Amino acid sequence: MSIFLITCLIGCVSEESLEPNINDYDQGNSVSRDFHGQILDTSGNPINNATVSIGAISVQTNSSGLFTIQNVTVKEKFAYIKVSKTGFVNGSRVIVPTPGDNRINIMLIPSTTIATINSGINSEVELSNGTKVKFDGSFKDANGNAYSGNIQVGLYHLKPSNTYLNQIMPGSLLASNSNGDARILETFGMVHVELIGNSGQKLNLANGHTAEVTFEIDPTQLSLAPQTIPLWSFDEAIGLWKEEGSATKVGNKYVGNVSHFSWWNCDAPFEQCNLNVTTNNAAGLAISNLNVEIIRPLQSYGTTGITNSFGQVSGIVPANETLTIKVKDYCGNVIYSSSIGPFSSNSSNVLPIIILSQSSISTLNIAGTLKTCSNNNVTNGLVKLVNPNTSNYFSTIIQPVSNGAFSLNTSICGSSQVFKVIGEDYLNLQTTDTINFTASAPITNIGVINACNTINEFITYQVDNNAVNYIFTGINATTNGPVGNGLFVGTTTNSPSYFNLSVFNFNSIGLYTTSSFSMQFSGVSFGSVTILNGSTVNNVQLVVSQFGSIGGFIDFTFNGNYTDSTGNHTIAGTAHVIRD
Repeated sequence: MSIFLITCLIGCVSEESLEPNINDYDQGNSVSRDFHGQILDTSGNPINNATVSIGAISVQTNSSGLFTIQNVTVKEKFAYIKVSKTGFVNGSRVIVPTPGDNRINIMLIPSTTIATINSGINSEVELSNGTKVKFDGSFKDANGNAYSGNIQVGLYHLKPSNTYLNQIMPGSLLASNSNGDARILETFGMVHVELIGNSGQKLNLANGHTAEVTFEIDPTQLSLAPQTIPLWSFDEAIGLWKEEGSATKVGNKYVGNVSHFSWWNCDAPFEQCNLNVTTNNAAGLAISNLNVEIIRPLQSYGTTGITNSFGQVSGIVPANETLTIKVKDYCGNVIYSSSIGPFSSNSSNVLPIIILSQSSISTLNIAGTLKTCSNNNVTNGLVKLVNPNTSNYFSTIIQPVSNGAFSLNTSICGSSQVFKVIGEDYLNLQTTDTINFTASAPITNIGVINACNTINEFITYQVDNNAVNYIFTGINATTNGPVGNGLFVGTTTNSPSYFNLSVFNFNSIGLYTTSSFSMQFSGVSFGSVTILNGSTVNNVQLVVSQFGSIGGFIDFTFNGNYTDSTGNHTIAGTAHVIRD
């Protein structure tokens, strides 16, 4: 089952061109929403320079794995967030966005080779828990051509009991069955298979061929596992699971055949509905960063979401069943539990506000003002609050500032109330120190914090009136790069959101036009990168104002207009990068 609640942080645009082909799921109207979040690996380490995308908008995470996007257009009941980073399996999340800030937490699985097999022969790759894949030796490349040679196989089994199931799995558990009807799923296990050829190219099963996949069934689900269960593959283009075939229960395993690879899921389907939950403390204040869990009858594992600054979380839940709702504090303690439902199919439901008693939860309001180094209120920035007292990987709370002011209501647990706060000023590209303080209930005002630490290098740019893209890490700048006698500036990631500039025959500071440089960056159409070159439809100028020696700085600006397949656009940006 699933409630793809708000577990997140940012980044959205119109999904109108990517609406799922699903009969009875209404995405609602287009709305403007705010998002922020954090991207970690499965060991809890932050991933910097990962690309977070929704529709046409892409941003990159900072060194803490954090990102934020405000005032972006999504659907009322469907926002699809995608994440990519070289060396990791693509991650994603589908949520029902609330009017407040939406937190998105995603974990990326490292691309790890489990075994190397050969084409043309039968082979088997198995994990220690018995999850395995049998291949018949027939493979193809992305162009559909037959492949011959070695294949590196990556195999990952995601257990329903995994603490971070909701952060690791792709999308949500919203699905389209074989008739195109919307369903919500209860997972009995997922696997991801990645096939890589000798030249690093992605491979898949050849047309007309299948592979046998064996899923381990969690011991706590074994007695409830049906004899036959539908198989579902995740469609990355639209963010939905799609029913494709079935698996049969053999002992403590499910066994089925699949015709292609990405993510596969053994799931029981149920009719769905929408649910909105709000949590307040006894004083009527909304409480953020609480985990809300929804559990089906007899279900071993629920799915969770995190309340936003309004104390709200929304999602899709099974219809026509009495469900259990649990609210957990920052440390995972259950502080509220109740039965809810049943709710009718395809309905939208709002629970009465859950009032958490003073004895069940301790809450703090942490407030202050973020100012620039010249003591003016920061108008474009955010504050990060870190609780070092929890083992939860996603312990950072993010709050955008409003003319410098910030205020966070959060639950606390444990005896220590020591926190860390960091402010970021995007307009002046400066940050505060890491400030340690001891909070006291009910209100802690930490006063004024100033952002005076200059970021060493950066690239920022804006397309039309979309959110500004900020790149602070992973930047390479050289005159000995791929353009020979020229200047190359780019990000190290090969993800869809990146910035690359190649200036041909570069020899001095000055003004350059698109007849002498090309630029690649995250564009304004989904899945594409705009390329500026000598075409007459582009009128972009590059001004290089400083060109330092190795270890020194290169400074340039660019602005103008261009036309691509989506229409006419403007672009403007600035870079201050270290010459490598």
